[in-house]
Amino acid sequence: MKAVDLFCGCGGLSLGFQNAGMEIVAAFDNWIDALTVYRNNFNHPAIRLDLSDINLSVETIRPYNPDIIIGGPPCQDFSSAGKRDEDNGRGDLTVCYARIISEIRPPWFVMENVERILKTQKLQDALAIFHSAGYGLTYTVLNAALCGVPQKRKRFVMIGKLHANDNFIKDTLLELLADHEMSVAEYFGDKLPIKFYYRHPRSYVRRGIFSTSEPSATIRGVNRPMPKGYKLHPGDPVSSLEGIRPLTTRERSMIQTFPEDFIFNGTKTDVEQMIGNAVPVNLGQYIADAIFRYSGEIRVKHGNATYVRPLDLFDLFNQYATMPIVENIMLHEEMEGYGNQLLHNGIDTSKKCLVGLVNKDNLKKEAELFTVRYEVFPSNMALNNLYYFMPYMEGKGVRDIYLIKTVHVEKTDNEPGQDRQNGLCLAFEMEFIRQMYDDYKPVELSTLHSFTEISVPALLNL
Repeated sequence: MKAVDLFCGCGGLSLGFQNAGMEIVAAFDNWIDALTVYRNNFNHPAIRLDLSDINLSVETIRPYNPDIIIGGPPCQDFSSAGKRDEDNGRGDLTVCYARIISEIRPPWFVMENVERILKTQKLQDALAIFHSAGYGLTYTVLNAALCGVPQKRKRFVMIGKLHANDNFIKDTLLELLADHEMSVAEYFGDKLPIKFYYRHPRSYVRRGIFSTSEPSATIRGVNRPMPKGYKLHPGDPVSSLEGIRPLTTRERSMIQTFPEDFIFNGTKTDVEQMIGNAVPVNLGQYIADAIFRYSGEIRVKHGNATYVRPLDLFDLFNQYATMPIVENIMLHEEMEGYGNQLLHNGIDTSKKCLVGLVNKDNLKKEAELFTVRYEVFPSNMALNNLYYFMPYMEGKGVRDIYLIKTVHVEKTDNEPGQDRQNGLCLAFEMEFIRQMYDDYKPVELSTLHSFTEISVPALLNL
C-alpha cells in the first residue's frame, strides 16, 4: 500500500506504518521545525502545507495516488491537557481532514486523536462527511500500553474503507491486544539505569514519582524539572527523593517507541513538544498490522527492503486460472543430482518449511491436494517462499515432510476451505518425501494459531 501522512509532525505514525511494511510516499505538515526533523529521518518528500486550505491540499496530495491516507489532526483543543474548546480553531482541522479524504477518496484512511474527541460535535461532523463519501467506519479507543508501547496513552483510532460496513475491522483491530500493560522496564531492559523517575503532575494533589515497573503516564509536550521544594506524595512509590530525576528527552522519545538513533534537532522546547504530540511508533505499527491482516496482504522481504502485495484470491484466480501461482523450480526427483544444494536424505536444507494444522484425513503418503482456508492463511507468508509442507496433527505434532509442487487457486462448493466471498481456496499439490521422525514432535504454530514457518535445519534438530 502507498500511504500519505497528513499532520505528520516529526513522523511517529509514518515510522510505525513504514515498519509494518507500508510505502510512505509523502508527508505533509505546516510546522517547519517538525518537518525538519521528519526530513532528517525519512527519504520521501515532507512538504509544508496548510491543510486547512482544502482545495490546495487536495490538488497537492491527489497526484500521489495513495492507497491509504493516515493522519492525526492536531488535538490540543480536545485534549484534557488543553482548554477543551473545540471551536478554538484547531478542532476545525478534524473536519478539514475529513473533507480532504472525501475529495481524494483513497480506498483506506486512518485518523488518530485523543479519547475526548468522542464527546465533540466536530467528530460528528467528520463522521457525516466520511459516511457521505461512502466509507465504512470502525473507531475505538486503544490503550497504547496494550499495543507494544510502555505508556498509558489512550487514543481514539478510526479506520475507514470505501464501500465497507461500519465496524468492518473491529475484531481484527482488537484481537492481538496484549494481555497486560507494558512497563517501562519491560521495554527498555538494561538501557534505563534507574528504577524511579519524576514526571511533573498537572496538580500537586497527584503523585509525581513513577516506577519503571509500571507503564509510563502519558508523555506530554513539556518536560519540567523536579521543583526543589517537591514534597513526597502519599502515592509516590519511594521513601526518599535521593537520586530521583525526570526522564531525559531521549528517554521520553523512546517511551514513545522512537528508535534510539532517531534524529531530533531544534530547541529543547520544540523537540519536547514534537515528542509529546507524536503518535507512538509501535501504536502506528499495531494499527497498520491490523489493516494488513484484514486485507490478507503479504509482506515480502527482499534484502533490506519490504514489498507488499495483496493476497486476493479472486484476482489470483482471474490471473492464474489455468496455471499455478507457485511452481517449484526443482521437483523432488531432480534434487538428488543437484550438487550445489545442501541435501539431507533428499531434503534441501537451504529452504524453509511451512507447518500447518490439518485434519488427519487430509494427507496420505502420496501426491495429494490440500486446501487452505483463506481466512486463516498467514499474512506474513509469501506465496513464492513456499517449498516444503509439514502437517501438524492436533495433539500430536509434526512427523512427515512433503514437497510443495504447485499452489493453485481453486473454486469450491461451499467447502470449509473456501473464501466465503468468492468461493475460492488455495490448493497445494504436494509429494510425500519421507517420514522425519518415528513419533510426532511438537512445533509452536505462532502465526495466527494455524501456520508457522521453520527452517529445515531446525526441523532436523527437533
